[in-house]
Amino acid sequence: MIDFDDSYSQDDDTGRPSKGQLKRETERLQKIGERLLGLSDAQLAKLPLTDKLIAALEEAKRIKPNSEAIRRHKQYIGKIIREADTATIEERIDEFDSSHQLNTRHFHDLENLRDELINGDNAAIGALITRFPQVDSQKLRQLVRNAKKEHDHNLAHPEKSDKTQSRKLFRYLRELSEA
Repeated sequence: MIDFDDSYSQDDDTGRPSKGQLKRETERLQKIGERLLGLSDAQLAKLPLTDKLIAALEEAKRIKPNSEAIRRHKQYIGKIIREADTATIEERIDEFDSSHQLNTRHFHDLENLRDELINGDNAAIGALITRFPQVDSQKLRQLVRNAKKEHDHNLAHPEKSDKTQSRKLFRYLRELSEA
């Protein structure tokens, strides 16, 4: 078995990073720039960005997508990001992503709860009342009853489908969960 000395593969004699390392770092910075382009203005305001970087991001929004110009501009943004605090920016972007995932999961949980109430019996309502003691049980029962009627009507007449009562029930469940 041959044992290679790969000390030269990481750094050259001067202690500088290799071309491959520089290229990987450049690509990483460009990906951060692309993630920044996907954020809203409110989210961008929460990040420690330089004025030059903010101007470059605003300019990128004016360029047509799927063009060579946007590819070059993303490279330019990657170059500007080198001057910024990329560790903090990445942390905050990850926080935005994780909070979005949590909100989506919470939304789906509420949808499932609504469906259980519509398709279930009084035990589902009782379980919800014990879960949220501040619930107005009379209002909840009325919303569930209306949503069940609407659901049965939609099954009988799919051409006249309506979801207003289901939406009202969902909104009430969301208010309960946020309280």
